[in-house]
Amino acid sequence: MAGETVIVDAVDSYLLLNAAAQLFEKVPADLNPEQRQQAVVLAEKESLMLQRILASDEAGAIEIGEDEIVLARSKIEERYPSRHDYLEDLVRNGMNEATLSLSLAATLKVEKVMQQVASVATVSDDEVAEFYSVNPDKFSHAELREARHILITINKQFPENRRKAVKARMKKIVEELAEKPDAFADLAMRYSECPTALEGGFLGKLPQGKLYAELDSSLFVMGEGEVSEILESPMGMHLLRCDRIHPADVAPLEEAAPMIREYLLKPRISKVQKQWIRSLFAVEAGQ
Repeated sequence: MAGETVIVDAVDSYLLLNAAAQLFEKVPADLNPEQRQQAVVLAEKESLMLQRILASDEAGAIEIGEDEIVLARSKIEERYPSRHDYLEDLVRNGMNEATLSLSLAATLKVEKVMQQVASVATVSDDEVAEFYSVNPDKFSHAELREARHILITINKQFPENRRKAVKARMKKIVEELAEKPDAFADLAMRYSECPTALEGGFLGKLPQGKLYAELDSSLFVMGEGEVSEILESPMGMHLLRCDRIHPADVAPLEEAAPMIREYLLKPRISKVQKQWIRSLFAVEAGQ
């Protein structure tokens, strides 16, 4: 019995820390009296549920290895700039490494129990296929375009970035492109004042409406490999290239199936776990 008391006390301290973070994004030591009371109430509820789960037959069949505890503890320690800060924070929140290890062992066991309980929840292939067939809009992809740009900003404070000078600089780049049509990425690296210059001006795979309107309206009427005229946005002047067009389409069932299965399975897992936990309290109450 004494051993059980130690475990429960350790879990309470750990759960209080989690409750304070969940409710207020603070540690217990930083809570005001009202906040602390709310955190204590939540931690006590979690602690009671934890005790019921750990006393279940399912939990009795599960072992937590020391290596699992060490790994979990090391992940917590990694959040701190130094081991000293980590140990100091444990003390500040009513714990040490020994009590933290007990709490982690209990928490890890509960997680495994809940995973085991959830294993009875399933989603059939037919259910996945049916969901896919009645929700085609959920799996459609809008047209996407891979684009690059060269940007020269407009800034009155610098002579070379005043509007007239920028226009002249852009015209020279257009002339270079006319001589070397495949050199857009190289020219972006040389001349563009956007951070994307490091990647040859690559803006990514874009849906319509992602860019400034002045650029967007041009990009989505261009053909693959086409370069725009000189465009102006609030950022400055641009040359835009459409590298590739990905037409709108619908993801095939094979691609959508994992996402559908996860979507359908999540509420079923939650329902099974809640029913199982309720059964633990019903047995305790003699129902």
